[in-house]
Amino acid sequence: MARAVAVLESGGLVVAPTETRYGLLARADRAEAVQRLVRAKGRDFNQPVAVFVQSTAALWEVGRITLVGEALARRFLPGPLTLVLEAQVAWPPPVVVGGKIGLRLSDAPIILKILSGIGVSLTATSANRSGSQELTRIDEIAAQLGADVDIYLDAGPLDRPVSTVVDGSGDRPVVLREGAIESEQIAQVLNGK
Repeated sequence: MARAVAVLESGGLVVAPTETRYGLLARADRAEAVQRLVRAKGRDFNQPVAVFVQSTAALWEVGRITLVGEALARRFLPGPLTLVLEAQVAWPPPVVVGGKIGLRLSDAPIILKILSGIGVSLTATSANRSGSQELTRIDEIAAQLGADVDIYLDAGPLDRPVSTVVDGSGDRPVVLREGAIESEQIAQVLNGK
């Protein structure tokens, strides 16, 4: 873990297990680290990358609080929800795109230890090349990403449903991707059920 933190502090890339799948981690606050991640994934700079934050307090420091966002965070975080809010940080694309940022508050032990060790937000994107299927095993991920990643942390096969992505920046939520949390569950929370 200490080595993974050191790699991230220096702008490197780490693959680690989240509560859903394996994630590709880089410092969200450093343009060069984010650029390295985008190159490793073969991805467009305008395609947003979500970030892991350490706490609910950090969530509201990075993203602008809304009634919708607060209700969803209270019910589903920590957990497999990516909450899109207006950004309150000036981080480089693709972390902040169009003034918005996607935020994750994980309950995965390894993610929590890394966040605690580094003390800054980290990218929360799938550990695979852009456009390819999401991979579930470290050997598959390492075969695809190779030396572009500095450290791979293996926790066995991970194939849980992906996080649900909800834009909570306005008065009404917009489900951008349904995953582990169903649209109906989102609606129930906002209807007070």
